[in-house]
Amino acid sequence: MWFGKGNIGPLKELQLATSIDPPLAQEDRVKAAFWKTNWFLGLVVTVIVFAANERGALRDLEWRVYDLGLQATTLRPANDDIVVIAIDDESLRQLGPWPWSRSTLAAGLRQLMSAKPLAVGFVPPLVDVQNGHAVAYLRQLREGLDERSKATTRAREVLRNAERGLDTEASLAASFAPLRNVALVMPYSVAETLKPGEPDGAVLDHALSAAQADTESFGFAPGPFRSASVVEATRVQAPLESVARKAAAAGVFANDDPQARLAPLVVRYADRYLPSLALLLTAYGKGVTTADIRVASGYGIRVGGELLRTDGALRAYPYFYRTRDGRPPFQVHSFHELYSRSLEPKALSEKIVLIGPTSPALVGYQQTPIGEAMAPTLSLAHTVSSLLNDDLYELPVWVAAAQTAAFLLVALYLMIILPRLGTSAGWVFTILLLIATFNAELIMLMSKELWVPLMAPCAAIVLGHIAFQLKKLGEDHNKALVSELSETNRALGQSLQEQGNLDVAFERYRRCAVTPPLLKQIYSLGLDYERKRQFNKATTAFQYIAGFEPDFEDIRQRIKSNQEMERMLVLGKPSGGNVAATLIVQNNGLQKPRLGRYEIEHELGRGAMGMVYLGRDPRIGRTVAIKTMALSQEFEAEQLEEVRERFFREAETAGRLNHPNIVTIYDVGEEQDLAYIAMDYLTGENLLAYCKTDTLLPTAKVFDIGIQVAEALDYAHKHSVVHRDIKPANLIYDTKTSLVKVTDFGVACLTDSSKTKTGTILGSPSYMSPEQLGGQKVDGRSDLFSLGIMLYQLLAGELPFVGESLASLMYKIANEKHPDVRMFRPDLPSCVSKIVNKALHKDLERRFQTGVQMAGALRRCKERLDSGK
Repeated sequence: MWFGKGNIGPLKELQLATSIDPPLAQEDRVKAAFWKTNWFLGLVVTVIVFAANERGALRDLEWRVYDLGLQATTLRPANDDIVVIAIDDESLRQLGPWPWSRSTLAAGLRQLMSAKPLAVGFVPPLVDVQNGHAVAYLRQLREGLDERSKATTRAREVLRNAERGLDTEASLAASFAPLRNVALVMPYSVAETLKPGEPDGAVLDHALSAAQADTESFGFAPGPFRSASVVEATRVQAPLESVARKAAAAGVFANDDPQARLAPLVVRYADRYLPSLALLLTAYGKGVTTADIRVASGYGIRVGGELLRTDGALRAYPYFYRTRDGRPPFQVHSFHELYSRSLEPKALSEKIVLIGPTSPALVGYQQTPIGEAMAPTLSLAHTVSSLLNDDLYELPVWVAAAQTAAFLLVALYLMIILPRLGTSAGWVFTILLLIATFNAELIMLMSKELWVPLMAPCAAIVLGHIAFQLKKLGEDHNKALVSELSETNRALGQSLQEQGNLDVAFERYRRCAVTPPLLKQIYSLGLDYERKRQFNKATTAFQYIAGFEPDFEDIRQRIKSNQEMERMLVLGKPSGGNVAATLIVQNNGLQKPRLGRYEIEHELGRGAMGMVYLGRDPRIGRTVAIKTMALSQEFEAEQLEEVRERFFREAETAGRLNHPNIVTIYDVGEEQDLAYIAMDYLTGENLLAYCKTDTLLPTAKVFDIGIQVAEALDYAHKHSVVHRDIKPANLIYDTKTSLVKVTDFGVACLTDSSKTKTGTILGSPSYMSPEQLGGQKVDGRSDLFSLGIMLYQLLAGELPFVGESLASLMYKIANEKHPDVRMFRPDLPSCVSKIVNKALHKDLERRFQTGVQMAGALRRCKERLDSGK
């Protein structure tokens, strides 16, 4: 149990406050909102998807699964009796651009006579006369000549030869005559929006007879769920009569279909059935004639004694063969090989020969289910091979019944089962049902060669589940309105807590209904109070939780610890104005303190105005040094606001400084009257360690330090920032890298306030310039004066100005000349004295005017020192 007895009252009060109208009677709710019920939603989704079956996106999805099933099917060998003679790019290079003369085609076909193929499928359409006008003109000219003269007889012979040479159709027809079972092409088009025109009698000559389209010949009628919508052609072009007389038959063929998934075996035209080229070649391959073809509209086609598996529209779903062991599924020869007699006749003997274009320049390639694009002639080869080998996929008679049953099961799942499941269980069952349905379709395709489209039921499952989830979200939203006021206050309190407004956040939490998440949030608030060292407020927060759940986590121990610390320390208000008070409390049971977003790890040192801590930014994991200043403890009330504004303004300005010898300032802020600056945590130590005569650094290193500091000050002065407190304690030196960094740019601005209310002079008088001690406005030359004092001390181990009292020290700095540094270090070159004397000149105009000037002088003097002059 999360709650004790104390929470019953607030919860009941909330229920009373949010209860507005009594609920409707059960019967009234059913009558008024039946359309909001789960069963109605499931029914609507199922009906909508069922109505959209085999349309648009659902149809494309079914085809994608069909393609996937074909690609996953075991490899099968193609029929070896099919050979393709390709009008390819090589043939076009050798014989010239297309279209060729039909005499050229005839010359190639005459090479087939010795091969004696079983059947020939001639794919290029022969619907137009090639040289009709020229032949007719020569015939009229020949017939008009007088036969009585010898000259006329000779002319008639020449004209007859010319007529014979130009009559390419006759030449091509003559090449067909010796061949068995030549099947020509009848191009056709299908346009659902156009009505068929007047039927072409020449086309109907190639149609199947009425006796061949007899359902009763099968002994059964089409199934009740099977479609009988045979493809209806609106226009068909018959081959030339002169050529067709020499061929065995002509079949319809469309080479402009971008997809090659299915093949209509017959096409309806003017209430007659026209066989396809693939069907004719299959009949010849099975050793029967077109007279042995029987069609049952809506069921299938029988060729001889064998039934070809089709769908209700008499379309076959062929298997597409893939390359095996690096060999293509069919033998493909260039037409040029046939024309030039380089092709062995035995390669075509007793074969079904397909002659057609394969060059991409002549025909558009079709996309196939196996992912390979191929010319229509090659797709025809796959179709004929599938028909001969019975490698067909079947849309069974009961497919519509199976789809209807699947939709009914989906409807029952959506209407009854899914609403009773939880969110997680619902997702699990839905995913399992999807996988089972998808695999059922795929497995039947791969193992049984049956295609039962089930993607529409799958879509119904997905859409139904999404609809229920949206409905559930809406219901949850309505339920949330009951506790909207409470949740709003909790969210607002959380936002205020994240912004650091803990007291206001606690007030918001007190207005909320008590729930487990709220208690966790107040517990987090108590921890935030601990981090800010507001122990009395942390105790109040934990006691509030205890009023509802006394055993909540570790609040008993935390109440005790915070009460103990409350008597010892108050954040930001140390007793007696002791600026040395620390945020670190040795109590492992409490949270690490925080300033702003920084976690305090441990102390680094103590300054004149506060502590320096090692901190960490938890957001990015950065380690920083944090200098704290209790401004309200150090300055009088009339000064405090001015000091605070100046501090943040100049700290912000210093934060924009970007120089390798200036410490980087990341953040500045104030919390509980404790101002702080977060800056880069530096390795090394300040230069105070090297100001004694027994710890002095080598002269060359002192010069390097002076050059780096002078250049850093020059950069700061150019950005209108004056440090005001240059001294060894504010310079961090890394002996490993010889890099020095200037610190406390943001803090030194407070030295303009001269004294704190405790009487302490801010800044270091020993390093101040005369104008700074006199309270005058200072500029960058004051920093260079301080740098001169620091260099003097680093070289000599002594300060240039020493007084028995503060007044004496200030007088000497303002009026007396300093001792020559070479009195302490006779080994130094004279240029050192000149640099120090110029830096410490009382007259501002006779000092170094910029840090660059001073750095240049130090660099030149160092060169003399290195050369030994």
